[in-house]
Amino acid sequence: MGTSIPANKIIINFLNIMLSTIGLEGQHSRWIRKRLAAILTAMALKGFTAKTTDIEEVSGCHRTTISRFLSGKRGRWDEEPIIAYIKEKSFQHIQDLSKTTNTPMFMSFDDTVNVKTMPSSQAERPIEKAEFHYSHLLGKSVWGHQVMAMMISCGETALNYDIHRYDKTIQSKMAYAKEAISQMPIPDTPAYFLTDSWYTNAGIIDACASRGYNFIGAMKTNRIIYPQGIHISIAEFAAKYIEKNDVDPVTVNGKKYYVYRYEGKLNGIDNAVVIMSWPASSFKNPKALRVFLCTDTSLKTVTILEYYSRRWCIETFFSQGKDSMGFGKYQIRSIKGIERLWTIMSLFHLLCTTGLGSDMPFGDGVRFLRNNIIEERIGHIYQFAQNNVPLEVIYALCS
Repeated sequence: MGTSIPANKIIINFLNIMLSTIGLEGQHSRWIRKRLAAILTAMALKGFTAKTTDIEEVSGCHRTTISRFLSGKRGRWDEEPIIAYIKEKSFQHIQDLSKTTNTPMFMSFDDTVNVKTMPSSQAERPIEKAEFHYSHLLGKSVWGHQVMAMMISCGETALNYDIHRYDKTIQSKMAYAKEAISQMPIPDTPAYFLTDSWYTNAGIIDACASRGYNFIGAMKTNRIIYPQGIHISIAEFAAKYIEKNDVDPVTVNGKKYYVYRYEGKLNGIDNAVVIMSWPASSFKNPKALRVFLCTDTSLKTVTILEYYSRRWCIETFFSQGKDSMGFGKYQIRSIKGIERLWTIMSLFHLLCTTGLGSDMPFGDGVRFLRNNIIEERIGHIYQFAQNNVPLEVIYALCS
């Protein structure tokens, strides 16, 4: 009868702009757009767990078709131009926002482990490229995929810039981080690279400086500083020499802290600011001591701490990915399919944060898009009824 429920207009317009930008047109573009639209629609609707059956249920696109689209050889489609589009679009959007608001931009870097079930020795088709990785969150080695990611942000807007599987058989984490930094665009506005203590070292700091980024990172308390030329660890210095009259009270994001500021030499670093911080209720408790390093010595202490708190957006991204986009729940066995799914997840994040008419938090964007899809479908069903489409046909379209 020629009756069908078309894909969501917002999703199709978003994909048309992207495909046109990367130079994909014609029949091949329509083939890619249809399958991407099916996956993005499934991500928007509640309950997506990265199973191809989820996509089939909400789009009508057969799960085998989706599986082949994700895991098939690059001859049919290439995800690299989409990855490049996400990076360019995200960076330009945040840099424009930084210029408009006259506030800095931030690049946050971190990693996580997607835990999977270790297969038995008799498994015929185990998930590819899974291996043991140490999880800082769980405090032990777990089986799965380790993922590196970068978030770029300004103000309340945070976008996924890059997501990449870490392969420890090819390079170390530090080597990967330096390579990723070396490929970052040079910013036109003040920019800061934020990371946890794992990546706070002279090599990473120098790599950031070469691309025009100041560095703010957490530090371990066993790092050496040189107050008045004395070689001493931060932990020992804090325990022996810092008293209540040496610290300043600050409030960051509504929480009160006592802080001590050191500016000077560290091993491998000629000059930087080191902030030692305790919650106001736990001053001098060595387990409560948190330390941060900043290469921009012009910043006030409270500003350094506030800027570092912007790193939390990457933790939120990992959490939202696992809760809303099937980031850690995938059952696809092909590593090509898994990595392509991560790319589409990043594309979905861009859509829900910047592609809905105005910038909005990811969670709000998902709800907006989900409601729009549902309302559009109800509208189509209403039109079918107005056109006397038989009820059994409408049931078939909606099943």
